[in-house]
Amino acid sequence: MEFPQQQKPAGDGKIIYPPGVKEITDKISNDEMVKRLKMVVKTYMDMDQDSEEEKQQYLGLALHLASEFFLRNPNKDVRLLVACCLADIFRIYAPEAPYTSHDKLKDIFLFITRQLKGLEDTKSPQFNRYFYLLENLAWVKSYNICFELEDCNEIFIQLFKTLFSVINNSHNQKVQMHMIDLMSSIIMEGDGVTQELLDTILINLIPAHKNLNKQAYDLAKTLLKRTVQTIETCIANFFNQVLVMGKSSVSDLSEHVFDLIQELFAIDPMLLTSVMPQLEFKLKSNDGEERLAVVRLLAKLFGAKDSELASQNRPLWQCFLGRFNDIHVPVRLECVKFASHCLMNHPDLAKDLTEYLKVRSHDPEEAIRHDVIVTIINAGKKDLNLVNDQLLGFVRERTLDKRVRPLCTLEWLSEHAQKPCQRTA
Repeated sequence: MEFPQQQKPAGDGKIIYPPGVKEITDKISNDEMVKRLKMVVKTYMDMDQDSEEEKQQYLGLALHLASEFFLRNPNKDVRLLVACCLADIFRIYAPEAPYTSHDKLKDIFLFITRQLKGLEDTKSPQFNRYFYLLENLAWVKSYNICFELEDCNEIFIQLFKTLFSVINNSHNQKVQMHMIDLMSSIIMEGDGVTQELLDTILINLIPAHKNLNKQAYDLAKTLLKRTVQTIETCIANFFNQVLVMGKSSVSDLSEHVFDLIQELFAIDPMLLTSVMPQLEFKLKSNDGEERLAVVRLLAKLFGAKDSELASQNRPLWQCFLGRFNDIHVPVRLECVKFASHCLMNHPDLAKDLTEYLKVRSHDPEEAIRHDVIVTIINAGKKDLNLVNDQLLGFVRERTLDKRVRPLCTLEWLSEHAQKPCQRTA
């Protein structure tokens, strides 16, 4: 969008109003102002980009509607009607904006953004106008004009916060679609997503926020899926600064990185393409508690029912399996507990897991030897075909361990571990 030299109103400098519309000033009542503005809204709504004569004729009115008198007007209905006019003005005059001042453009878009809060109440008599405003802005991609402004990020952050705050279960798919169109065009056609803007999206994935507003979570999820190829780099940069460089101050969400990784993986693993090597790096941390946290996270990612992470990222999978031999007892214990869940969801990984469970069945820690048996029995109870002969052999062998013998009184063990394994063909 270009910023031409300020054009002057047609004729002798007076503002020209549509036929039947009297002058709109602070000298008239609110009711009368609303009445006149509705006629102006209709005029701009019916205009298109080819209406050159009308565009020049009503340029003065377009400038008048962006004055402080309207942008700071205390009347809600007046503000809504003016916002609708301004949205149509951007549509009609595209690709050139009729406003020359960057400060004025910023004021206009912040004003329009504030009006979008009216979308929250779908039962409002004015909701259709708020919807028209949203639809128009999304269709024209009006906010892309702001790319030319130095402080455009302030406008975008306010817009995203507003849309995520107003979305609710009373909105239909069209409302969500226009919100997604509006936000995705900013992400995909801009020069990048700042951390502050990224935070306005990611905060909706944090469990506390997700449970508070499920619709905002769904909106963020859809937006991330739509913009995955563009936003993935920005996400990787965020996690790199927090996980690798230890710069937790870059975002208020730094303390939620593991929750965010889990949510992003569930939405689309492609969002984390560049993040997985960072997790491999953290698996080798000198801090046992840090390794434990990463193991717990990766256990959820590898173990998820539809996860293909183990086959798609073999280096990370092998690095994770290496934690079965971790010097830190809680890490080894977490790995053993993970094995049961993984065997049930991914029997194709049984061969890899068997090797490491065998070593842990001889672990010096009784709790770990105990959990190896529990892991195998739990998997076998669900489906005996999940447990190979080697795993059953571990159970038989552990019956010689007096400290785990009470466990071996389980009916499942007496039926399956003490006699040749019988499986379905």
